[in-house]
Amino acid sequence: MEQDDSSKNVIAFFDLDHTLLDGANGTIYAVQMVRERMMEQRVLLLVAWYSILYKLNRLPREAVYKKVLDEMGRYTVLRMIEMMDVGFERYIVPRLYQGGVDIVREHREKGHTTVIATAAGEYIAERVRAQLGADEFIATATPIKGDHMTSEITGLPMAFMEGKLEMAVSFCEERGADLADCWFYSDSASDLPLLEAVGHPVMVNPQLKLRVAARGRGWPVMKFDQYAVFDRIERPRNVMTEEMNHFMTIYEASLAE
Repeated sequence: MEQDDSSKNVIAFFDLDHTLLDGANGTIYAVQMVRERMMEQRVLLLVAWYSILYKLNRLPREAVYKKVLDEMGRYTVLRMIEMMDVGFERYIVPRLYQGGVDIVREHREKGHTTVIATAAGEYIAERVRAQLGADEFIATATPIKGDHMTSEITGLPMAFMEGKLEMAVSFCEERGADLADCWFYSDSASDLPLLEAVGHPVMVNPQLKLRVAARGRGWPVMKFDQYAVFDRIERPRNVMTEEMNHFMTIYEASLAE
């Protein structure tokens, strides 16, 4: 890391999939839902196709998000939180990188605000934030209608490509920070809008397309490959939307009974 800039209002943003996490959280949860017979196996073929499109940076994120929400909307929000909670402990935590734990801690020790910046849903983003000890997160909000998730996402901010940049800009403006003083760690060319906007872009386990796009720019490269070992599983605190917070509070209370 570079010089001590703790006198400035500095924010360090961290992508999740393939950066802090070995794999894509959506794929991990899709496999879990198939295992638990909450989703038909045919959906895994779609997931595999989406993974290919992701690597080619041609993923139709909005269409994918609608499809995921359609599947999740078959169950109550409380049931989906339970599924994600169990899956987080079983399948997500064991695949979080030690390098991510270390770099989040280093930034916090410098007095920087640490932010998980992911296209994942708000519940998963909050779980990762809590587990890694980061300060806050920006993510894609979960639309809820009644007691089910809905795929009605028109106008919903999505933390993907330019959407992630817009959310990061708003985050900085609210805290009086300058993107030129900020950091962003990512593996993906889809994150180029934010990587190009911050003063300190860092590539972590970068895709080939990102390496090519960054050629000649002098961006540092980090490789995370060792998994972290945690003493405990941290519980979530607050998510983005009032509706999701309501159901999460009910679920957390049920665990204490």
